[in-house]
Amino acid sequence: MVRILLNPTHNDLFNFVNKYHCKKPEKTYLQLMGICKVDYHGRARSFLDWGDRIIMIKQDGNILVHQSMMREPINWQPAGSITDYKKNDNHFIVSSRHKNPNEKMKILFKQVSLAIITQLIDNAQLKIHGMEIDVVNHIVSNPSCVEEGLRIKKREKQVKSGLIDLFCYDKNHIPVVIEVKRSLATISAVHQLRMYVKDIKKGCSDSKVRGILCAPRVPDMVKHLLDDYKLEWMEVDHEIVLADEYQKKLFDFSENI
Repeated sequence: MVRILLNPTHNDLFNFVNKYHCKKPEKTYLQLMGICKVDYHGRARSFLDWGDRIIMIKQDGNILVHQSMMREPINWQPAGSITDYKKNDNHFIVSSRHKNPNEKMKILFKQVSLAIITQLIDNAQLKIHGMEIDVVNHIVSNPSCVEEGLRIKKREKQVKSGLIDLFCYDKNHIPVVIEVKRSLATISAVHQLRMYVKDIKKGCSDSKVRGILCAPRVPDMVKHLLDDYKLEWMEVDHEIVLADEYQKKLFDFSENI
């Protein structure tokens, strides 16, 4: 269901919103485009004078006020807000209130050029790839990408200075601390790795503890600093693969045989 109203009068818009949105605001999305001003009272106080804007009122109560430029809304109300609609001879009025914290926002339209009411159904979850955890998982599933004989002992080992990404042993049973970065290795990562190695040495009878910084790219400046601290590095890249639901599986072909 998509309902659209072009250049409505305030009276027509009021009837439109009441008929198709107000009865089930938790199930319908409302979008208004027109000339409006916005008055906000809450943790702060703000006023936005007349201008052409897009107002989005989502099914969870979120309200977003967008100007003609920039990605972020210029003003907004959080989920759980309750919104009422009124009209008078000069304005169509959107009033929103939210408790805890107490916030109020009033939007006055002197002209609306477009109103859309629809139902948005979206149960998909965002899948993010290309994070540090992806590099860590790649090393865990294939330790030889760092070096042959490496054994992963623990992920996210807690030490005094923080969480070690991977605590391992090499083929000679020497403890190995691995710090992982998802893209470019930095100088701060070197100092972080150095602190982790010091922490492990304090609790280890064998003072031989190795530290390896793993990232898809390690700049020369970072390599030199690692050498100065007698630490190591390995450029470990990983393939970012997003699941393609339309990609055919092997059994799809076998069914046609």
